[in-house]
Amino acid sequence: MKIRVEALKHLSHFSENFLSQYAKNRNFDFGKNKRDNTSCLSKYITHRVIDELEVIQSAHSKYPYTTVEKFIQEVCWRTYWKGWLELRPNVWKSYRDDLLKLQDEKKNTSYLNAIHGATSVECFNDWVNELKETGYLHNHARMWFASIWIFTLKLPWQLGADFFLKHLLDGDAASNTLSWRWVAGLQTKGKHYLATSWNINKFSAKKYDNLKLNEKANSLFESNNFTPIPLHFDKTENDNSLFLAHNLDSSYLLKHTKKMFSHYALFDFNKVLENESYSKKVIDFKAQINFEILEQIKNDFQSNLILDNADGLFKIVEEKNIKSIIMPYLACGYENDFINELREKIRIFYLARDYDQFCFPFSTKGFFAFKDQIHKILTKFL
Repeated sequence: MKIRVEALKHLSHFSENFLSQYAKNRNFDFGKNKRDNTSCLSKYITHRVIDELEVIQSAHSKYPYTTVEKFIQEVCWRTYWKGWLELRPNVWKSYRDDLLKLQDEKKNTSYLNAIHGATSVECFNDWVNELKETGYLHNHARMWFASIWIFTLKLPWQLGADFFLKHLLDGDAASNTLSWRWVAGLQTKGKHYLATSWNINKFSAKKYDNLKLNEKANSLFESNNFTPIPLHFDKTENDNSLFLAHNLDSSYLLKHTKKMFSHYALFDFNKVLENESYSKKVIDFKAQINFEILEQIKNDFQSNLILDNADGLFKIVEEKNIKSIIMPYLACGYENDFINELREKIRIFYLARDYDQFCFPFSTKGFFAFKDQIHKILTKFL
């Protein structure tokens, strides 16, 4: 896959030239044309064009652990968020239910001004335009953005999370939803994040005069307590099976299947995401990955089968007498919601990576408890 070669080249370049200074420089947003202080690998990792272990292994092989500890922790944050949400899927369901209730809010002038970058907060407007143009924002800018959205503009956090998820090339349901909850003071109850003028001007390349932010806001509150539920990982059945590749685990074919299954196809979720109003930039990026996965399926398994709806899948199952469908594990998100509806009618198994099965159960509490387990993760997989 060309995009995988691109990602590996990017990883190597960052590791060899900028990784050693990551801990020192990572919090600075130097602008969209100077991103060497961050890896910018997130869009590849979200789609597992390259996976978390590859990134961790690359960092660990270049420098002593003390030099790359912060970088590895940041990679592990993604794993922690995913595991945390998998243990509490009702958080995602609650978020989706809230979005339905908030649809009328999207007609309000304050919301429309926010998503069009027409507010009275200059830095916020700049970030809106950068997000739409590039599909990316520096992590520090994401925190500032979310804080201003919630506490200064006083807009529902769910609509801000929705705006991010549908415009970020690295948009990930777990990291995005839970990060917005954290800024709001819901994830770690009562502990919110407030953007301040001095912090924005210290860490961003462009300096902003006369920022008028709400720097004394209280955290948001919710009455729900989301109790963890036991994790379940499927045991697959390979008898006359159909393996459905997808772009949220793009490298699974390369590493794991080795012609284990009877039939191979690509499931294209872009119609699902278009119905959820994802941006064209995000859809186009996912389409590029889909194209390359399909090319790989053609070359390695002599199949050009691509599916994008339930009826097409049911037809193939009947025509080929498919006994079981296998997919790389889908975590909480719109794609998983779509497949879960089908799982009520047809046998679909999720094939989870060893890394996920090992790490997700460590996400029962806060990240600091997860961080204490990183040495176990490294010992097992490096």
